[in-house]
Amino acid sequence: MDAREFKQRFLPHHQLLYRVAYRLTGNAQDAEDLLQDTYLKLWQKRDALKDEATNEAYLVTMMKNLYRDQCRLGRIDTSANLSENIEPPDEMTPSRQMEASDALQQMTTLLDGLPERDGTVLKMHLLEERSYKEIEQDTGLTQGYIRIIIMRTKQKLKQQWIKLTKTWTN
Repeated sequence: MDAREFKQRFLPHHQLLYRVAYRLTGNAQDAEDLLQDTYLKLWQKRDALKDEATNEAYLVTMMKNLYRDQCRLGRIDTSANLSENIEPPDEMTPSRQMEASDALQQMTTLLDGLPERDGTVLKMHLLEERSYKEIEQDTGLTQGYIRIIIMRTKQKLKQQWIKLTKTWTN
């Protein structure tokens, strides 16, 4: 299994695993460490994992077992009394959420304003994480031309974004 396939299989479970880790540990730092250890163990065993390894129950069980092991080894402080309704802190304040929502809307508008071919190629590469070869097969464009389209489109979006954000701050 390569890195791209690993990301496709396991990163969609990131938020769930973080919430579980936070509930187990009671603090963000230990939760992040536990989550990192879980992903590390998955990566180390990636070639031996069966298809059910992408099942949420499997991943949560693996994390709980790692947590128990780390508690036994004294890596995680279990002396704090944890309440039953521990939720991870909201990482974004309401104002930041609004800013992020506005920025997403603006970027979507910029993407929609691209020529159809350029937008399609960029979305295939960035959002769908397709390789140049896969894009070549779907579009009929050469890999070299695909690279050029992606590079120029990113530059164009960056320039438009800078211009847009300057108008926000002025």
